[in-house]
Amino acid sequence: MSRLDIFYRALTDYRKVTREDRECARARKMLARADSDGDKIEVIQNVCHIDDDWIEAIEEGLVHIGKAIEEDRQFIRSNGEVVPIEKVKNVSRESVEHLAKHSNLITRVTEGEDLIPDQLFTVERLSDYAVYENRFLYMLLCYLRDFITFRYEKITELANTYSGSLRMEKHAEFDGRKVFYEVKLDEVIADDPFLGENNPAREKIGRINDILRGVLLYLSTPLMESVSKSPKLKPPITETNVLKMNKNFRGAMRLYYFITAYEKDGFSIERVTKTLTPFTEDVADEVAESIELGSFLTYEYGMGIGGVLRERYMQEEARRKELEEQRRAEQFEKLRKRVRESGVGAEEYMLMLEQRLRSLENDSAQLKIVRAEAEKLGAKVEQLTADMLALAEKVEDGRRQLSESEAAHRAEVMRLNEEHAEKVKRLSEEHAREIAELKQQHSLVLASAREKFEKAREGYEQKLKQAADDGQEKSRRLTSALQDYEKLKAEHTLVSAKYNAVRRQQGLTSADDFTSQESFGELERQYEAFRLYFKEQWKKAKKRIRREVFAGIKSKDGKNDKNSEGGITFVHSAPEGPAAGKYGAPAYTDKDISRADGAEDEENNTASGKPQDKDGLL
Repeated sequence: MSRLDIFYRALTDYRKVTREDRECARARKMLARADSDGDKIEVIQNVCHIDDDWIEAIEEGLVHIGKAIEEDRQFIRSNGEVVPIEKVKNVSRESVEHLAKHSNLITRVTEGEDLIPDQLFTVERLSDYAVYENRFLYMLLCYLRDFITFRYEKITELANTYSGSLRMEKHAEFDGRKVFYEVKLDEVIADDPFLGENNPAREKIGRINDILRGVLLYLSTPLMESVSKSPKLKPPITETNVLKMNKNFRGAMRLYYFITAYEKDGFSIERVTKTLTPFTEDVADEVAESIELGSFLTYEYGMGIGGVLRERYMQEEARRKELEEQRRAEQFEKLRKRVRESGVGAEEYMLMLEQRLRSLENDSAQLKIVRAEAEKLGAKVEQLTADMLALAEKVEDGRRQLSESEAAHRAEVMRLNEEHAEKVKRLSEEHAREIAELKQQHSLVLASAREKFEKAREGYEQKLKQAADDGQEKSRRLTSALQDYEKLKAEHTLVSAKYNAVRRQQGLTSADDFTSQESFGELERQYEAFRLYFKEQWKKAKKRIRREVFAGIKSKDGKNDKNSEGGITFVHSAPEGPAAGKYGAPAYTDKDISRADGAEDEENNTASGKPQDKDGLL
């Protein structure tokens, strides 16, 4: 029997004595009504909502872990040592191979063909379960134990904790009593058994508990106990072929990645507060019972009348016992009188009573059956009557509700029609007004847009024209710049040719070297530029020669002689002074004219593609 059951039984027995007593009931009623607005019971309960994702993932992963443990993976470790021949129990192939490589272990030769060494290499093979995969399983189980334990303890601690408080302050005055009673109770019960049994999340908490026990069971297996003695693995985990390819170990790896990446709590707590204020009639009556009990205890121990009350209690119990014995003695006397009146002995009367009792028992049994059937029929009749009454009430309510609903429906239809008509009228007016406003706004926007478009088009055309003019100007400048560049390039080449010619004339070319491809190409370009320059200047010179020669002839005698062929022969003498080409005025002869003609022919030949060999350059 739990503590709650004991207190409930004690309160029930206590209330059996005090409930029906008029004085006690009146006192409780007065106390229950006094300052009832301040009465308050408040209980805070934690409702736990547990996520399913981590529970399902661990349940699925534990299946793979269990199967992986059942594989019982191991490797054989060989320990070999050389021991005296007397201690050798088994001889293996490794022993023979070692002896063949170490013949120094044979120190004596016995008679016959057998060779007995003094020492022999023996190999001891031991099973080692500390393979990498088993150590991974042990590490994963340790992680799961800590992962589940942390959440399980938090969930049970919060979900099974009771927190309640009672606030009550009474001021009552009745029957010459003045009572001032104040209670302030705050109570917290951890791991409350009643909450544990009636928790809404009890099923999930049970699943978590089963998972935790499964993890602890796997950790207690002989394989894991053996692996626990080896050094524990630390992340990161190397995915071996077994962890990648084996189905069970692959499932364990998925669980490992899940719990190491899980950052949530896995549950949430909702604090639900239940408040009872003011108290109901039954609650107020029972709480007032506690006030009366407190008042009695205060009076008893304050006045020191415990002994007096105990003596009264014993006297009352003795009186009740005496009354019970007196009532029983009277019953016995009545029974003896009946026996005497029956005229039979006591034994026969007892036999008659026994038979009568059995008959009454049979009748009682039949009566019980009849009563049970009558009670069932009565219950059915009552139920049918109640159903008929309820049905009649429902029919009446239905009729009343139907008439009310019809009236309400008609009123609602009329109201809706009026609202609809009013709404349609209002919407039509608003629609017409909005259309007019939109048309006006559209006209203004369209005019503004057209004006902006015209301005933008004019500006664009001006910019386009300006851009075309700027482009032509830039093109002209570029063409002029290119022409200037070509001229400057030609002048530079000409100046370079003149410079090299002057150096040649002055005998300063002994250190110059134009034999490379680039240098000779530059020299050819200089030569071509100088040749073109020479041709241009020679044309001008021929015109000047002819002009000066004819001018000299006309100025000397102004006469023309006819030759034998009928032509005209120009006779002139060479001018005095320095020869042509020196700082004075040039004097040209017929030889110069013929030379000029020859140069012109040379120019034509060169222009026609026939190069001339000048100064041995070609």
